[in-house]
Amino acid sequence: MDEKEQDNVAAFDMLFTTNQIQIMKTLLPCFDRPVQKYLAIYIKYQELQYTISYFETHGGALLGGAQQQKQDIRSVLPALLPYCTESQQKMLHQFEQIMSSLETYQEMMEMMEMMQAMGGMAKADGDGSSSEGSGMQMPDIDTLLSMLGPEQQAIMELLKGGMGHE
Repeated sequence: MDEKEQDNVAAFDMLFTTNQIQIMKTLLPCFDRPVQKYLAIYIKYQELQYTISYFETHGGALLGGAQQQKQDIRSVLPALLPYCTESQQKMLHQFEQIMSSLETYQEMMEMMEMMQAMGGMAKADGDGSSSEGSGMQMPDIDTLLSMLGPEQQAIMELLKGGMGHE
């Protein structure tokens, strides 16, 4: 975990704590094990109470002001890896691939729309010729999908079905 990620975790932890809670955390190792158990539970309870109170008084704003920039989920994925089991890491990598495939799909759809718009402009030139007559033919989505690898094709088919495209 790099320094920025540690700073994010520390900032979050500091946001939902008080000096009293920090003092209890510092004193925790000084007690016998049975007392540590109950004190640790009490500390977590106090943090929960403080967190609930924070959101009630701050109207749901987590970090407020300039710090409240929403981060792209893909930029955060590498920071999650140290906290994940091997199977969870594989799932994160798959999620990243799906996100990448979705972006590719969206770019392809935008390109198709742009090409169709250009084809419509060629038809409106007034000479009666169409883009098909000029030898330029628009590829359909299946042709574009066939250019992807098998794994991306499977993902795109799932996305295509889920988005209501035929």
